Amino acid sequence: MKEVMLEDLHKNIKEEYMSAVGIAMLFDRSGGHLTEQMSEVITQHKPKTAHAQELIAEIRAMWDEWDLRDGEKDDKLEFDAFYNGFLAPYFGCYRCDETKQALKAIDMDEDGTVDWNEFALYLKWAMRQYPQTKTAEELLSVAFRKGLIPSMQDEILKQPSESWIKRSFSLMSPIKLTPSPK
Repeated sequence: MKEVMLEDLHKNIKEEYMSAVGIAMLFDRSGGHLTEQMSEVITQHKPKTAHAQELIAEIRAMWDEWDLRDGEKDDKLEFDAFYNGFLAPYFGCYRCDETKQALKAIDMDEDGTVDWNEFALYLKWAMRQYPQTKTAEELLSVAFRKGLIPSMQDEILKQPSESWIKRSFSLMSPIKLTPSPK
């Protein structure tokens, strides 16, 4: 986590790491996964301003509409529902690698769905980090562009790319040694 903080410092990126939500975001960006205890703390965390509470409630209402489409209100969205409801404006296609990485990044408990608490983490962080956010659409934009997309980096780093593997194997090709002439 210290390396991510130093990287932010060197890139002149101002983030807050002092709240439970801020620490959870830092933990996620550093390659960690949201634990049950972290999820409970985030659930209990309420935004301090009425404006922040209103924006998150507005997004929660949108979430609930998508949640009911699968027949049960369980605070979980399948990846396709989350993409259609929230992610599509930021990622061009559902099956693209970048979209899959975004879904993996937000699915912190790796259960194949996006839980409200996983999503709310980004929303609460965005409101705390950017309190001047005026609309629910702007809050979603900040949460994705400045929260989720940067946290995708740890998902990318976990999986070696095919081109990297090919380059590594080409470097390991046998070397022919020929004796030097005397």
